Amino acid sequence: MNKKIHVTVSLFFKITGSEMGGGEDLYCESKVNLNTEDLSGFNLQEYAKSQIDGFAELLKVPEENVQIVSRQEYEENTEED
Repeated sequence: MNKKIHVTVSLFFKITGSEMGGGEDLYCESKVNLNTEDLSGFNLQEYAKSQIDGFAELLKVPEENVQIVSRQEYEENTEED
């Protein structure tokens, strides 16, 4: 019997002050798909920090301009009209 489970971890971000955003807040999502028997090796805090660092570098903003937000806030601000 295969004991592995499929898990998706999603984080949602609000980025402020990016030139790419033209003065507007940007909203981004990060996902990682895991196929594992044990999640004890996955450090959510480290994953979140690495994503913040990556978005800050990519969008040339300070790390404090990258905030984790709720799925609800993300969806409310990314809905197509």
